Amino acid sequence: MSFASKLRRGAPIDGPIEPDLGQQAAADCVAFVNDPETHGIINLVCGSRFPGLQIINGGTREVVDYLAAGAPPKLLIVDVSDSAKPMSAMLPIIAAFAEDTKVIAIGAVNDINLYREMTEAGISDYLVKPVGDRALDSAINRAEEKRQQALAATVSAGQAAAPVNDKRSVVSVIGTRGGVGATTVATNLAWVMAFDKKRDTILMDLDLQDGSIALALDVEPSHGLREVLDNPSRIDSLFITSVGVKCGEHLTVMAAEEGVDEEVHYNTSAVSLLIEELRKQTPAIVVDVPRKAAAARAAVLAASTDIVVVTDMTLAGLRDAIRFNAMIHQVASSARVIFVANRDGGKEATVSKTEFEKALGKPINVMIAEDAKANQAAANAGKPIVAAASGSKMTSAFKSIANLITTDPASGKSAKKKFSFFSKKK
Repeated sequence: MSFASKLRRGAPIDGPIEPDLGQQAAADCVAFVNDPETHGIINLVCGSRFPGLQIINGGTREVVDYLAAGAPPKLLIVDVSDSAKPMSAMLPIIAAFAEDTKVIAIGAVNDINLYREMTEAGISDYLVKPVGDRALDSAINRAEEKRQQALAATVSAGQAAAPVNDKRSVVSVIGTRGGVGATTVATNLAWVMAFDKKRDTILMDLDLQDGSIALALDVEPSHGLREVLDNPSRIDSLFITSVGVKCGEHLTVMAAEEGVDEEVHYNTSAVSLLIEELRKQTPAIVVDVPRKAAAARAAVLAASTDIVVVTDMTLAGLRDAIRFNAMIHQVASSARVIFVANRDGGKEATVSKTEFEKALGKPINVMIAEDAKANQAAANAGKPIVAAASGSKMTSAFKSIANLITTDPASGKSAKKKFSFFSKKK
């Protein structure tokens, strides 16, 4: 019986549930194709390389259903020719596949811009039909090379970051699903660290188009963040400080508001370099991590000292929390992971805290109760909840998260305030 069936029927959960469920967990390569010619090429090239090869008749919709089972294969080949907008069709797939999964897309549109969009979003390669055996074989080899390079870069980044490990915090806040309140958590957490803890803090919103941190704090976003991410060679202390917007003595906000009528791409190298440079300048960085940019998400998580995973207490929230926990273990095994349940749901919650923790195999560190009055006060004041409704239960929850972040797990003592270049900028 699946964990969903157990929860729906009220059956007990005896322990943590692994994210790779069912028979799909054994698959080394799974391909979803719509035509017999491509089916034959994939079978020819992949049959000997992947003993567990599965070729399924279907396209992007079938892939989404497959990944919902929580067991992405090592290599996923997706035929996107069934969609009029291939990139849009790939977005839910990009959000769902594991970090160690290599994805090759196959389509009918021969467009260099589409190829760039695919690869910048985390897809290993994009091939145009008709696909030849040599082209597919080369694409698989390139995908494996990229995976090895990513692993080497993660190790190198960890080694390079070691000398800077002086109680500085890089806190990534990410929601398991859209609408669970990750941005609210990130904003209030950074505010507590800056205004209550008196730690120089950078709050960065990496959702360059739809991010709402600047809006929540009633500040004008800078137009330089995208330029920084588009031009890694320009990343230095002076250029970075020109991008930040001061919001009080100790808080600097980095956000953007790019137009919705254009595609925004993330340069993964630039994201890594930006965080590395910021770590040298300030003791605390809080990043609101977008879910839709898989490559950028992996780069941020790999550089994090702490990862705050925000979820709700629903069945879908539990499923995605299990998957995110597995993904974080792969890309950021040394980071401290804090699970936060926002909008606990009250009577409407489909999963109890006890059952949620049993299935996840980890405790829910902080529970945030819904408070409509506190949210309304914050919206009216153009300030975060901790400033507009300081006596609310939500404020207490946000302060609890900050206390966990600023406490050294080894000594149990809060980290001391550090000098920051940003504190000198008025």
